[in-house]
Amino acid sequence: MAVVELQAWPREERGSRPSRRLRRQGLVPAVLYGRDKPNVLLKLREEDLFELLTAHTSVVELQWDSSTQPAQVKELQVDRLEDRVLHADFVRISLSEKIEVSVPLEVVGEAPGVEEGGVLEMQMREVEVECLPQAIPESIEVDVSELEMGDSILIRDIEFPEGITPVNDPTRVAIGVVSPTEIEEEEEEEPEEMFAEPEVIGEEEEEEEELLEGEEVEGEEEVPEEPEE
Repeated sequence: MAVVELQAWPREERGSRPSRRLRRQGLVPAVLYGRDKPNVLLKLREEDLFELLTAHTSVVELQWDSSTQPAQVKELQVDRLEDRVLHADFVRISLSEKIEVSVPLEVVGEAPGVEEGGVLEMQMREVEVECLPQAIPESIEVDVSELEMGDSILIRDIEFPEGITPVNDPTRVAIGVVSPTEIEEEEEEEPEEMFAEPEVIGEEEEEEEELLEGEEVEGEEEVPEEPEE
């Protein structure tokens, strides 16, 4: 996977009001941190960040003024109700050092168990791997052509490309073929809390965030700027 170039601009103002002004202009407040260097406050185009979400890309090359920095997307704070990106966190990386990233699993082949009436159950949509930034694959293929009813594929059963090391528990089930009755039983056992509406960041949090933003926290590692909303 190629490293995506991402244009950014420095910003100076902090707090909820300046952040809202940026969003009205189609921009998103962001922070770059890590590797024992000072935090850098940036702003990026919201449409560029949405492209990252669509492409499932996590490694970028941030460019602003005369600076260029390889970075990993640590977090994109998204308001799903309004379909907006609210804030972005980036951590500095080195292209010569391995990082941990999530890579989508891609099913290939037809499972005999499905033809017998079973249901292909994806217990994992993504897998955590360790590799060099420029070696991140678009996806990891999982062949299900030998899965009978009741069979499953564990992380250790997946064939990973050279240089790609799985981080997840090797005994964890990734994909399996189960009977429709098992699916129905699992749905009946789901607690009601699982279907609660997602929490939306509201005005009640603004005062607390303005107090937290920019504060220094003691410790060996840098702490990213608090999300602004």
